[in-house]
Amino acid sequence: MKTTLRKIVMEARELFREHGYDGASMQDLAARVGLKKASLYTRFPNKEALVSEVLTLTLEETLKGLPDPREDWQLAWQTLIGRIAKTFETRKRCVGLHLAYGVTSVTPEAQAAVSQFFNVLRERMADILRLGGIPQPDSAAADILAQLEGATLWITTSGDVEPLRRAVKSASRLDVFGRKI
Repeated sequence: MKTTLRKIVMEARELFREHGYDGASMQDLAARVGLKKASLYTRFPNKEALVSEVLTLTLEETLKGLPDPREDWQLAWQTLIGRIAKTFETRKRCVGLHLAYGVTSVTPEAQAAVSQFFNVLRERMADILRLGGIPQPDSAAADILAQLEGATLWITTSGDVEPLRRAVKSASRLDVFGRKI
């Protein structure tokens, strides 16, 4: 059976979620996808090169097929928040946040990919809020994303998903920004 690049990237994402950047190895990834390590290196020159691919796939899955916010910004917003929350609750952590703690100036390509991931997600959130007439949509999107991401830390350390559920409920209604939907 042929191992596709998508399968490699998906398995790399799971390794990063489970073990972080430092704990994930190309040897472990090769074993998961049924390749020899040398064969894996012909597809990706190093582990750092996988970070951008993992985060691109994650963004695609998160944003693909969202309702058009120009037609119904509330539905687009609630769908996006719901997708983010479902991933966090199911996987117990955000791969982007997990990677953010593992990449450093020693891995500039990976560091740039993590930054871009969060910036694109925040911008998409802000665009939806802007269409809804929410005041200070850039700040609102950043604050909501920070609340959701922070809730994953709580899940990871305590196993308690209730703070995530409260953050999602608040974000879905935009309670903290004076405009309930």
